[in-house]
Amino acid sequence: MGTSKGTMPPSNGDWSSLKGDLTTLVNNIDIPNQEKKQKLTAKVVSDFITAIGGADNFASSSKSRKDGSTTIYSSKIGRATATQFGSFLGSIGIGGIQNSLNTLKINFNDLTIDELHKELIQVFSVTSNSDDANAANKAMAEVVDELFNEVDNIEDLETKILSSLETEDILCQFYERYIFKRFERNFDEYDIGHYGNDKARRILEDVESYIHIKLKTYQCDKKIKDIDFSTSAGEAFIQEQLQNILEFLEDYDD
Repeated sequence: MGTSKGTMPPSNGDWSSLKGDLTTLVNNIDIPNQEKKQKLTAKVVSDFITAIGGADNFASSSKSRKDGSTTIYSSKIGRATATQFGSFLGSIGIGGIQNSLNTLKINFNDLTIDELHKELIQVFSVTSNSDDANAANKAMAEVVDELFNEVDNIEDLETKILSSLETEDILCQFYERYIFKRFERNFDEYDIGHYGNDKARRILEDVESYIHIKLKTYQCDKKIKDIDFSTSAGEAFIQEQLQNILEFLEDYDD
């Protein structure tokens, strides 16, 4: 469970379907039929994406706004974080990790690998209390944690990053975590009050697991090393990837 209080979902608009399906999932949390429970979880995830504006609107929104009875939430910081991180990784493929760290004004010679780990998390964090920033910061911290897993020195880190440049998976991993953190941020405290700690925790675990399993079947079709993140085309790529992933999760088939 998260520790910071999220935004209680509104009672009108597209949130109504989500609340109803979330209650249905809670009422079936102990059923032995895992296929049924996964379908209920899939519906909750689909409803959530619809409730925050839908895949297209949310992925392109840079400011939360009203559209009739619907509030379209912003993903501006999430996309900016993905762009900054993608640019950093891509620059390592061009000039090596030492040049890339120098560009970030990180004096790696004075840092242990654990200190560098913490420094990179700090560099890619945004100082803001918004739901967008909260989710982006937590998601990026987890992605950086994964990069440093079983890494003993800067050479190991560079090798691991160069390997990741051959795929787009690392950005998909960020968005996977970012989308879940947006869900968690909105429902964490809300669910505790309605359903109790244990059920709320189990629902969040089910949602996180479903998103992870579902996105394992999502095909990333470009390599990070082929993207110039400093251009408008790079920004468009980041937005398109978020939209495609959201559409993949929002598409629910009875």
